[in-house]
Amino acid sequence: MILRHVIKHFRNQEWTAIAIDFVIVVVGVFVGIQVANWNQAQNDMSLGTAYLKRIQLDVETDIVNYNKRMAFWDQVIKYGSKALAFAEGRPHNESTDWEMLLAFFQASQISEFYSTLATYNELTNAGDLRLLGNVAIRNAVTNYYTNSYNPALSERPKYRENVRGLISINIQTYIWQHCHTTDVGSNQRLVDCDPPPELANPGKILNSLAANQTLLADLRYWISTQTVATKIGLDRIVEAERLKILIESELKADK
Repeated sequence: MILRHVIKHFRNQEWTAIAIDFVIVVVGVFVGIQVANWNQAQNDMSLGTAYLKRIQLDVETDIVNYNKRMAFWDQVIKYGSKALAFAEGRPHNESTDWEMLLAFFQASQISEFYSTLATYNELTNAGDLRLLGNVAIRNAVTNYYTNSYNPALSERPKYRENVRGLISINIQTYIWQHCHTTDVGSNQRLVDCDPPPELANPGKILNSLAANQTLLADLRYWISTQTVATKIGLDRIVEAERLKILIESELKADK
């Protein structure tokens, strides 16, 4: 329609009308660009808010999982310390040979921790970090996930392999069936249990484990690693809580 008017005005040499048509076109294009930019800005803001809400949930999941892992690591440390005390002839709570043998085995348990990275990976793969708002929140999110991994949180120790190579498979199977549980969330729990009915002389196996200096050295290393993992977990919870508060403030500011 406007093009038809412009052509007509050119034919009639109506220069004032032509100028007005030109202004209308320019203004129309400008307004269209501004509206498109505004719509894009609104979409970016909505997407950024959605990302922040998802990261907030991921961080909350990390906090819950850190606490569960640390409770499990504490069990492993206690079993390992109990086994070491027996082997080194140090004072320890009176326990039966079976309970000590169980302690040697349960000290080999692991529960690896990995941060919930799905949202952050999606965000970085799409190149959408800029959508998270101000520089402070972007830096906080990046720092949290960049520092999320530490080998101590997912190590598989030599002790685990070695002690399981020294205990009969029948005893190990019994322990898995009666002294270890896992819930639907794959969270493990170690429980004390009665000895296998057919186990006649647990003391013989126990003494061979306690006399194995290489095994004891591996156990000391593993207890130390689990202690370090617990310390890292506590520090990471503090970082997660800080990021959670920062995200909450950012989301409130966007309302």
